[in-house]
Amino acid sequence: MLFLIKLVVGWLLLYLSGGVAWGQNLAECPKWNKAQAVREIKALDAELQRWDESYYFQGVSLVDDDIYDQLLYQRRQWANCFPEFVAEKSVFGEERKNLPLLHPIVQTGLIKLDDKQAVMGWMQSRSNLWIQPKIDGVAVTLVYQNGHLVSAISRGDGIKGEDWTAHALNINGIPRRISTDLSRVVVQGELFWYLENHIQHRDGGLNARAKVAGAMMANALSAQAVANIVFWAWDWPEGPEDMTFRLQQLKRMGFEYGPDDTHPVANVDEVQSWYQYWFDNPLPFARDGVVIRQGTRPSGANWRAQPPLWAAAWKYPTEKVIAEVQAIHFNTGRTGRISAVVQLKPVRIDDKTVRRISLGSIARWKAWNIVPGDRVAVTLAGQGIPKLTEVVWRVAERTMPEIPDKAQHHPLSCWNAEGECEPQFLARLVWLGGKKGLNLKGISQKTWQRLLIAGKVTDLASWLWLSEADLLTLSGFGKISSQRMLQQIAFARQRDAAQWLAGLGMTFISPEMMRKVGWDNLLSWTEVDWQQHGGLGDKGAKRAVEFVHYPPLLALIERLKAAGVQGF
Repeated sequence: MLFLIKLVVGWLLLYLSGGVAWGQNLAECPKWNKAQAVREIKALDAELQRWDESYYFQGVSLVDDDIYDQLLYQRRQWANCFPEFVAEKSVFGEERKNLPLLHPIVQTGLIKLDDKQAVMGWMQSRSNLWIQPKIDGVAVTLVYQNGHLVSAISRGDGIKGEDWTAHALNINGIPRRISTDLSRVVVQGELFWYLENHIQHRDGGLNARAKVAGAMMANALSAQAVANIVFWAWDWPEGPEDMTFRLQQLKRMGFEYGPDDTHPVANVDEVQSWYQYWFDNPLPFARDGVVIRQGTRPSGANWRAQPPLWAAAWKYPTEKVIAEVQAIHFNTGRTGRISAVVQLKPVRIDDKTVRRISLGSIARWKAWNIVPGDRVAVTLAGQGIPKLTEVVWRVAERTMPEIPDKAQHHPLSCWNAEGECEPQFLARLVWLGGKKGLNLKGISQKTWQRLLIAGKVTDLASWLWLSEADLLTLSGFGKISSQRMLQQIAFARQRDAAQWLAGLGMTFISPEMMRKVGWDNLLSWTEVDWQQHGGLGDKGAKRAVEFVHYPPLLALIERLKAAGVQGF
């Protein structure tokens, strides 16, 4: 009991001192209306769900753990901000109950420490500490009955996991029998891909984790997987209380990897020494940091599927490479927003080739002060998205690229491709045919580009009058693709005014409400009407009135009437 009280007090001190980074600066509620709150939170839920499924079912982490933790905490904060129409998001394991096997002892995860200072703070209230390399592999639970391997369970949600027993019994690096008199032994650890003389700072991850995950999820094991996957034991939850004896027993049982690489540490300098040593020296596996554990911890029966208080991770910094800037491009979106994109001489980070990095707005690009010829440091952020971290060298002769005129681009500009309008007009076409517009199938940005280059699209409705003869004269259009395009044109003519207006950019009112009110009535709405009936603020109401009375839109609607579109 005293041990548990100490752990709880230690956790509270860590949290209050800022040791849990995702608990900071996230309490402020956004000023959203109901529709926006629901939309934003659903989008975040979808992303969290995608990351969860990739991690729990494929063993592949698409996002940095710290970023994931912050976003999950942000999601909870948003639910507290909008409890009347946004439900609290349940944890992944409560949503997905189809994992087949229950862990005999849950897998816990780890608190992440950012730097040496955070490690020092975590260690201050703890004693009997040990350090291990943090294996860049796939977590698994092995269960032995009377010395025989009877079950191998993927981490899953920490409570339940996938049944990997059949594969585990055929992998050379997973002990099938252990030397023990105990009726049951449960060992938690990591499956890693054996790498001869792997030096982390030189070799990086080499996609080793994904290799293991892919092999274990496959229907049949490859000969390479049988020979190269190995088990690294990082805990025996029901083992002896004394860490030294626990490690000796694991080694005696036959677990080759784990016991020999677990060492006592008395202070943060010793932790840093091992942290650097394992980064710079050869080991047979990829690793992404170190794990510090208390030798004494609660019985496995009391563990929970969440980061415990008796163990923490200190991860290595993300790998960086130097890349040459070849060009700066500017993209104009549907609403006229201009973004800057850095084109790089291709470089490889871990298993990803990086060629382009978006910097966001023109102002942000100017703040970076990057031109062709500069060298920049690049890393991979959450989801494997390339990120520029710093400019490491600037060329002396600096040629500034031509910047689009921001005054010419705004939410109502570019309803055709004249002048500098082609990028924004193309973005309008893509949106019009997309899921939030007419929902046309098989018409991609490349399709619109072909039509635009050939002069077959002069405004947002001109393509409705294309014939098969028109299409067959164009590059990239054969008999079948032309017929598919004509079928989608026919579908577009059958869409009603509400769906067309959504595709043309009237996103401030739902298609359902548009159908209920009617286009003629919307034309008569004042700013006050938009505020009272449309739920818009002052600025939004003003923009709505401008939109529905915008001459290019009214002219386009006359063409849609001629095409037989219903609802105008």
